[in-house]
Amino acid sequence: MLFLAASAPLLAQETRSMLFGRVLDPQGAAIVGANVTIRNAETGVALNYKTNLTGYYEGNLLMPGNYEVTAEVRGFKQLVRKGVTLPVSSRIQIDMPLEVGSMTETISVKAEAPLLETNAVSSGRVIDNKSLMELPVMGNSAILLVKLAPGIQTGGVNNYLALHSNAGGSDYNVGGNIGGNSWTLDGSPNQGPGRRTAYLP
Repeated sequence: MLFLAASAPLLAQETRSMLFGRVLDPQGAAIVGANVTIRNAETGVALNYKTNLTGYYEGNLLMPGNYEVTAEVRGFKQLVRKGVTLPVSSRIQIDMPLEVGSMTETISVKAEAPLLETNAVSSGRVIDNKSLMELPVMGNSAILLVKLAPGIQTGGVNNYLALHSNAGGSDYNVGGNIGGNSWTLDGSPNQGPGRRTAYLP
Protein backbone atom coordinates (compact mmCIF):
# COMPACT_ATOMS: atom_id res chain seq x y z
CA MET A 1 0.00 0.00 0.00
CA LEU A 2 2.90 2.33 0.73
CA PHE A 3 4.23 1.71 -2.78
CA LEU A 4 0.88 2.57 -4.37
CA ALA A 5 0.58 5.73 -2.27
CA ALA A 6 4.09 6.81 -3.25
CA SER A 7 3.50 6.19 -6.95
CA ALA A 8 0.16 8.05 -7.12
CA PRO A 9 1.75 11.51 -7.76
CA LEU A 10 3.58 10.09 -10.78
CA LEU A 11 0.27 9.78 -12.62
CA ALA A 12 -0.72 13.42 -12.08
CA GLN A 13 1.18 14.85 -15.07
CA GLU A 14 -0.84 15.14 -18.30
CA THR A 15 0.72 15.99 -21.65
CA ARG A 16 -2.47 15.79 -23.69
CA SER A 17 -4.53 18.88 -24.37
CA MET A 18 -8.07 20.24 -24.61
CA LEU A 19 -10.11 22.21 -27.15
CA PHE A 20 -13.33 23.76 -25.89
CA GLY A 21 -15.73 26.59 -26.62
CA ARG A 22 -19.30 27.55 -27.45
CA VAL A 23 -21.37 27.43 -30.62
CA LEU A 24 -23.33 30.66 -30.97
CA ASP A 25 -25.90 32.19 -33.31
CA PRO A 26 -25.46 35.68 -34.89
CA GLN A 27 -26.99 37.32 -31.77
CA GLY A 28 -24.56 35.52 -29.47
CA ALA A 29 -27.13 33.08 -28.08
CA ALA A 30 -26.19 29.47 -27.43
CA ILE A 31 -27.01 26.84 -30.06
CA VAL A 32 -28.07 23.60 -28.34
CA GLY A 33 -27.35 20.23 -29.95
CA ALA A 34 -24.94 21.48 -32.61
CA ASN A 35 -22.58 18.87 -34.02
CA VAL A 36 -18.92 19.69 -33.40
CA THR A 37 -16.14 17.64 -34.99
CA ILE A 38 -12.53 17.95 -33.87
CA ARG A 39 -10.21 16.36 -36.43
CA ASN A 40 -6.46 15.89 -36.19
CA ALA A 41 -5.19 17.15 -39.55
CA GLU A 42 -2.04 15.02 -39.30
CA THR A 43 -3.55 11.65 -38.36
CA GLY A 44 -7.09 12.08 -39.70
CA VAL A 45 -8.61 10.96 -36.38
CA ALA A 46 -11.93 12.75 -35.81
CA LEU A 47 -13.97 13.05 -32.61
CA ASN A 48 -17.63 14.10 -32.61
CA TYR A 49 -19.44 16.07 -29.90
CA LYS A 50 -22.81 17.77 -29.33
CA THR A 51 -23.20 21.11 -27.59
CA ASN A 52 -25.06 21.22 -24.28
CA LEU A 53 -27.76 23.64 -23.09
CA THR A 54 -25.26 26.50 -22.97
CA GLY A 55 -23.83 25.75 -26.43
CA TYR A 56 -20.66 24.39 -24.84
CA TYR A 57 -18.47 21.61 -26.25
CA GLU A 58 -15.26 20.13 -24.90
CA GLY A 59 -12.69 17.80 -26.44
CA ASN A 60 -10.37 16.32 -23.83
CA LEU A 61 -7.17 14.24 -23.91
CA LEU A 62 -6.15 15.37 -27.39
CA MET A 63 -2.66 14.67 -28.67
CA PRO A 64 -0.62 17.78 -29.54
CA GLY A 65 -0.77 18.68 -33.23
CA ASN A 66 -2.72 20.57 -35.89
CA TYR A 67 -6.51 20.39 -35.79
CA GLU A 68 -9.66 21.39 -37.66
CA VAL A 69 -12.84 22.23 -35.74
CA THR A 70 -16.18 21.98 -37.59
CA ALA A 71 -19.57 23.10 -36.24
CA GLU A 72 -22.88 22.46 -37.99
CA VAL A 73 -26.59 22.43 -37.19
CA ARG A 74 -29.73 22.65 -39.27
CA GLY A 75 -30.65 26.21 -40.25
CA PHE A 76 -27.06 27.50 -40.13
CA LYS A 77 -24.06 27.46 -42.43
CA GLN A 78 -21.34 24.98 -41.57
CA LEU A 79 -18.26 26.61 -40.03
CA VAL A 80 -14.80 25.05 -40.41
CA ARG A 81 -11.89 26.45 -38.39
CA LYS A 82 -8.57 25.25 -39.83
CA GLY A 83 -4.97 25.67 -38.74
CA VAL A 84 -5.58 25.24 -35.02
CA THR A 85 -2.23 24.35 -33.42
CA LEU A 86 -2.58 22.52 -30.12
CA PRO A 87 0.63 22.55 -28.05
CA VAL A 88 1.53 20.05 -25.34
CA SER A 89 -0.55 20.20 -22.15
CA SER A 90 -2.70 23.17 -23.18
CA ARG A 91 -6.32 24.35 -22.99
CA ILE A 92 -7.46 26.43 -25.97
CA GLN A 93 -10.88 28.03 -26.35
CA ILE A 94 -12.42 28.20 -29.82
CA ASP A 95 -15.89 29.73 -30.04
CA MET A 96 -17.82 28.94 -33.22
CA PRO A 97 -20.22 31.76 -34.31
CA LEU A 98 -22.57 30.40 -36.97
CA GLU A 99 -24.39 32.35 -39.68
CA VAL A 100 -27.98 31.68 -40.73
CA GLY A 101 -28.18 29.66 -43.93
CA SER A 102 -28.15 26.15 -45.34
CA MET A 103 -25.95 23.38 -43.96
CA THR A 104 -24.70 22.84 -47.52
CA GLU A 105 -23.02 26.27 -47.34
CA THR A 106 -19.63 26.27 -45.64
CA ILE A 107 -17.58 29.09 -44.13
CA SER A 108 -13.92 28.21 -43.78
CA VAL A 109 -11.63 30.17 -41.46
CA LYS A 110 -7.88 29.61 -41.25
CA ALA A 111 -6.15 30.55 -38.01
CA GLU A 112 -3.45 32.98 -39.10
CA ALA A 113 -2.22 34.06 -35.68
CA PRO A 114 -1.45 31.70 -32.80
CA LEU A 115 -4.34 31.31 -30.37
CA LEU A 116 -3.64 32.65 -26.89
CA GLU A 117 -4.20 30.40 -23.93
CA THR A 118 -5.59 32.85 -21.38
CA ASN A 119 -7.55 30.54 -19.10
CA ALA A 120 -4.77 28.36 -17.66
CA VAL A 121 -1.28 28.73 -16.29
CA SER A 122 1.19 26.02 -17.23
CA SER A 123 4.90 25.54 -17.67
CA GLY A 124 6.28 24.45 -21.00
CA ARG A 125 7.67 25.49 -24.33
CA VAL A 126 6.73 24.91 -27.96
CA ILE A 127 9.66 24.74 -30.39
CA ASP A 128 8.55 25.41 -33.95
CA ASN A 129 9.93 23.81 -37.11
CA LYS A 130 12.03 26.89 -37.99
CA SER A 131 13.88 26.62 -34.69
CA LEU A 132 14.35 22.88 -35.13
CA MET A 133 15.93 23.44 -38.53
CA GLU A 134 18.18 26.35 -37.54
CA LEU A 135 19.36 25.64 -33.98
CA PRO A 136 22.62 23.66 -33.78
CA VAL A 137 22.00 20.36 -32.01
CA MET A 138 24.09 17.19 -31.79
CA GLY A 139 22.97 14.52 -34.21
CA ASN A 140 20.09 16.78 -35.32
CA SER A 141 18.03 15.27 -32.49
CA ALA A 142 15.01 17.41 -31.63
CA ILE A 143 14.69 15.63 -28.29
CA LEU A 144 17.91 17.27 -27.07
CA LEU A 145 16.16 20.65 -27.38
CA VAL A 146 13.98 19.72 -24.39
CA LYS A 147 16.80 21.25 -22.33
CA LEU A 148 15.71 24.69 -23.59
CA ALA A 149 12.41 24.47 -21.69
CA PRO A 150 12.43 26.33 -18.36
CA GLY A 151 12.58 24.17 -15.25
CA ILE A 152 13.82 21.03 -17.00
CA GLN A 153 16.56 18.99 -15.35
CA THR A 154 18.63 16.16 -16.80
CA GLY A 155 20.72 13.35 -15.38
CA GLY A 156 23.83 14.79 -17.01
CA VAL A 157 24.67 11.64 -18.99
CA ASN A 158 26.04 12.82 -22.35
CA ASN A 159 25.67 9.58 -24.28
CA TYR A 160 24.47 10.44 -27.78
CA LEU A 161 26.41 7.90 -29.81
CA ALA A 162 23.59 6.44 -31.91
CA LEU A 163 19.84 6.55 -32.49
CA HIS A 164 19.23 4.15 -29.62
CA SER A 165 21.64 5.85 -27.15
CA ASN A 166 18.77 7.22 -25.09
CA ALA A 167 20.48 6.88 -21.69
CA GLY A 168 21.13 10.64 -21.68
CA GLY A 169 19.35 11.79 -24.81
CA SER A 170 15.90 11.66 -23.19
CA ASP A 171 16.69 11.59 -19.47
CA TYR A 172 14.66 14.64 -18.38
CA ASN A 173 12.53 15.61 -15.41
CA VAL A 174 11.09 18.67 -13.71
CA GLY A 175 12.38 20.07 -10.43
CA GLY A 176 12.19 17.56 -7.61
CA ASN A 177 12.21 14.61 -10.02
CA ILE A 178 8.41 14.27 -9.78
CA GLY A 179 5.90 13.22 -12.42
CA GLY A 180 6.68 11.31 -15.59
CA ASN A 181 7.41 11.77 -19.27
CA SER A 182 5.24 10.85 -22.21
CA TRP A 183 7.03 10.54 -25.56
CA THR A 184 5.32 10.24 -28.95
CA LEU A 185 6.70 10.18 -32.48
CA ASP A 186 4.34 11.39 -35.23
CA GLY A 187 1.43 10.76 -32.88
CA SER A 188 2.44 7.17 -32.02
CA PRO A 189 3.71 6.10 -28.58
CA ASN A 190 7.52 6.17 -28.29
CA GLN A 191 7.81 5.31 -24.61
CA GLY A 192 10.86 3.45 -23.37
CA PRO A 193 11.82 2.38 -19.84
CA GLY A 194 11.37 4.97 -17.12
CA ARG A 195 11.26 8.54 -18.43
CA ARG A 196 13.12 7.81 -21.65
CA THR A 197 12.15 7.37 -25.27
CA ALA A 198 12.27 4.02 -27.00
CA TYR A 199 13.87 5.55 -30.09
CA LEU A 200 15.73 8.81 -30.72
CA PRO A 201 14.69 10.21 -34.13
